[in-house]
Amino acid sequence: MDDENIEFSIIIPTFNPDYKIVETLKSIKESILFFEKIKRINFEILIINDGGKKIDFQIIKIIKNIKIINLKKNRGVGYAREVGARISKFKKLFYIDSDIIIKSNTLNVLYEEFNKSKNVGSLGALQSYENLNSEYTSKFVCAKTCYGFENKPQIIEFSAIHSECCIIDKIFLRNIGGWKFYSKSGGEEFELGHRILKSKKKNYLTKKTSYSTYYENILTRCNKIIYRTSNYLPIFLKRKKFESEGAFATNTQVLSAFLTLSQITLVFFSFFLQINNIFILILFILNLFTEFNFFKFIKKLYDMSYIPFSILGVYLINFSIILGFFYGLLNLIKKKLIIK
Repeated sequence: MDDENIEFSIIIPTFNPDYKIVETLKSIKESILFFEKIKRINFEILIINDGGKKIDFQIIKIIKNIKIINLKKNRGVGYAREVGARISKFKKLFYIDSDIIIKSNTLNVLYEEFNKSKNVGSLGALQSYENLNSEYTSKFVCAKTCYGFENKPQIIEFSAIHSECCIIDKIFLRNIGGWKFYSKSGGEEFELGHRILKSKKKNYLTKKTSYSTYYENILTRCNKIIYRTSNYLPIFLKRKKFESEGAFATNTQVLSAFLTLSQITLVFFSFFLQINNIFILILFILNLFTEFNFFKFIKKLYDMSYIPFSILGVYLINFSIILGFFYGLLNLIKKKLIIK
């Protein structure tokens, strides 16, 4: 490709980003400098403030070509990404979240891999095991997020668009309808990813570069999972297929959540009926077996001492999925009643 044609827009959706966005921009600057040593590039950086507090304009001094767009109302990250796509000047769009740190080669690797991949719809970087959050419970969230990719090839086919750090073609994005948006913790990455697959394109992840982030503590993650599951339910009912390994809603995750629900149900009825505790124990053992490979990953990533908390973490995540499922089901019933 001619060097003169390398143009791209970097879109950063954000809401009250605090100091983290400064570190994100510094890493983007390093990645742009790396890219400029290899190719001649032209770029813009669009920070889409999704109805949050005013962003300190001093950050525009960190790197050139930054523009801050302040939205009046918070409508979700999908909406902010869609606004960025609509006002962007260039055909290639990088989406980068405001709380991640990309590698110096990230922009170059994503651009080059995108251009040489066949039938590509989106291509994203893989999250690294590096956790920028020092909270003890965030170690579990880090492991749960990173699990599922360790034995995969360099280029991985995925069911969702990896919206935290990815590249996509603007014209293609417009042709398939752009970003949809959801309240609270979203689900738009699955919905858009599914439309990409439906258009006969593919979502890819590459191990050739990565990004690090501040993994949430487990209570914050559980709260997000409740809303994400409720938003995801109609998306799943439309697709009728679970996600790729390493994603949010896999066959294994759903089975584990079902076993947890079964245990909770038996414990509840044990207060009113005579139920042999052996059945509850069997379900517990089955659940551990279902999550066995994840626990092996935990041991490899940390050590055996973190396994007990990881078992608790699995149950907290599963309980959040169960709550989200019933909340989403209730919302679907309400919508049907309103339509009638």
